[in-house]
Amino acid sequence: MKTLKPLLVALFLSPALFAQDQPAPDNNTHSLTSLEGLLRTQATITPAWSVTGFLGDESAAISGGRTNIYIHGTAEYYFTNRFSLRGDAFYFVNKSKDPGGMKHNHSLQIGGSWHLLKKSLIDPFIGVRSGMSLVQINPLDIPKPPTLVWEEYPVPMSITPTWGPHVGINFFGQRIFHFFVEAQYLMGTYRPLYGPQLSLGELRVSAGLGWNWVIYKNRQTIHQKI
Repeated sequence: MKTLKPLLVALFLSPALFAQDQPAPDNNTHSLTSLEGLLRTQATITPAWSVTGFLGDESAAISGGRTNIYIHGTAEYYFTNRFSLRGDAFYFVNKSKDPGGMKHNHSLQIGGSWHLLKKSLIDPFIGVRSGMSLVQINPLDIPKPPTLVWEEYPVPMSITPTWGPHVGINFFGQRIFHFFVEAQYLMGTYRPLYGPQLSLGELRVSAGLGWNWVIYKNRQTIHQKI
C-alpha cells in the first residue's frame, strides 16, 4: 500500500505538469502591441469642401458649389512607434458639367507623420504631405479687352504642386484591421497658361477600415491572445 501512494500521486500530477509544458493553442486571434514595422493600407471615399478661386474681380467656386468626392488610397509604413512615411493617391470622381467647373483634380502625395502616443493602439498623429495635382476645368468664356470674348476656351490641363498638413487618429486592435479618421487641408494654386488662376484649397476628410501588414515581425509587434 505504501508503494501505491507515490504512484497514484504521480499519475494525478503528470497531466497537469504535461499541460504546463505544452504551447498555447492557436485560435488564430492576434493583437498588435507595437506599430514598429507595420505597413498600414486603406481605401475609402473622401468628401472635400471649400474649393474657391477668383476670376477677375469676381469670386468663383471651382467646385460648382458642390462637395467634391475622391477615391482615396493610402499606404503608410511605421519605421518606429513615433515616425511613419506615407503615400496617398486621390482620384476625382464627381466631375462638373458647368462652364469653368472642375473636370480633373487627381493628386499624388508623399509625406510623414509623427505619432503622439508611443506603443499605444490608440494612435493620434499629425504630419504634412506634399505632391502634385493634375488639374483641369471645363471650357468657359474668357473676356479679352477691350470688347472681345474668347468663347468656350478649352483651358489646358495643368500639373500643380500642392501641400498641406494632416491630422487624424487610428484605432488598432486585431492584427488584420484598424479604424481611421483623418483630415487634410490641401493648398495650391491652379495656374493655366490662359484662363483664371484658381485656389485649390480644400478640406478633405477620410474615415473607414484599413488593413495591417506586418513587414518587420518581432515579439513586440504581435501578441497572440490565449
